[in-house]
Amino acid sequence: MFKRIYFFFFTYMAAMFFSQTLIVFWLSKNGFDFSHIIIFFVTSYIVALIGIFVLSKIKMNLKPTILLGVLLSALSVAVLIKIFSVYQLYFSAILTGFNVIFFWIPYNIMHFKFSNEDKRGLNSGIYFLATPIISMTLQPLAGLVAEKFGFETMFFIGIAMYLIPIFLIRFLPSFEIKLNIIKEFRENKFNWSTFFQGFASRVNWTLIPIFTLFFIKSPKAFGSFFGYLAIITAITSLFNAAISDKMKNRKVFFYLFTSIAVLSLVPLAFVENIYYWAIFAGITSMCMYLANPFWLAFNLDYYKEIGVEKTIILREVFLNAGYIVALLIAILIFCITSSTKISLLVVSLIACILPLASYLQGVYKNKNI
Repeated sequence: MFKRIYFFFFTYMAAMFFSQTLIVFWLSKNGFDFSHIIIFFVTSYIVALIGIFVLSKIKMNLKPTILLGVLLSALSVAVLIKIFSVYQLYFSAILTGFNVIFFWIPYNIMHFKFSNEDKRGLNSGIYFLATPIISMTLQPLAGLVAEKFGFETMFFIGIAMYLIPIFLIRFLPSFEIKLNIIKEFRENKFNWSTFFQGFASRVNWTLIPIFTLFFIKSPKAFGSFFGYLAIITAITSLFNAAISDKMKNRKVFFYLFTSIAVLSLVPLAFVENIYYWAIFAGITSMCMYLANPFWLAFNLDYYKEIGVEKTIILREVFLNAGYIVALLIAILIFCITSSTKISLLVVSLIACILPLASYLQGVYKNKNI
């Protein structure tokens, strides 16, 4: 069953990466600036965070819920194929926010519900391995198609690729999901570690793509750049997570890779050309992929007593809160200083609080994990 689940995930990620790799580039090409793109992402995370609580009492069957999530992902791209108004940008962001609720939460629950509890680190590594494997080929290919045949053609091909995971949904297990974690949210302390994990990850997943626009001006080169990042990160997350399972001590890996990951963010703000950007963005990408499996495994360990389902939902709450605050700070600093570099530097320095916040929270210390 786990192989079916992962194969479905792989096909979904392929469609998503092919269709959405150049979204930031496309928005910039259509005249949207740094502030607009940041607001686009912030809107999606706010929708996701609010939606988790608003929809908390609704029971959702896995298969139709994931189908809706896949359709929302495809539609979020479709509405941007021809851009006539800024409202399309916000509509796409809203659809992306609901995709978190109707796809990512159900899938993450399913992924770990049907995986071996004794191999949490390995399963986290497998989870994150899909992205670099797909990115190696499909992101450069998306850039090539956009440059040779146009962005519209690239988007239409990407949207058509969603038909494969839609077909595979029938082979997934069926069970009900409820987003009701209000009780757990009130009873558990604020998860500062996961909050800052979300905060730090926005540099890698949002700010690096945006800042890459300052150095790369063609869709082919843009896609190839992220294919390059994927090549240097493909094996690291799986390899290190597997080691942690064998040693039964994720504490060392968690703090080591967390510290390396956040420190790798700081030099990005001082880069002046594409060559150094490629080097330091590559280092950051690799370091984040080293840390990500341990961040996910930590949450599964930390909330073990409330079960996988509620753990995944709580994790999304704190991650999205971190996403929102990080990007709001980025746009606030930009508005005050008119400098994207200062904005990036401030966000990166604040992200360095993560190891300290985790230690003060007692990550792998106060609970028997």
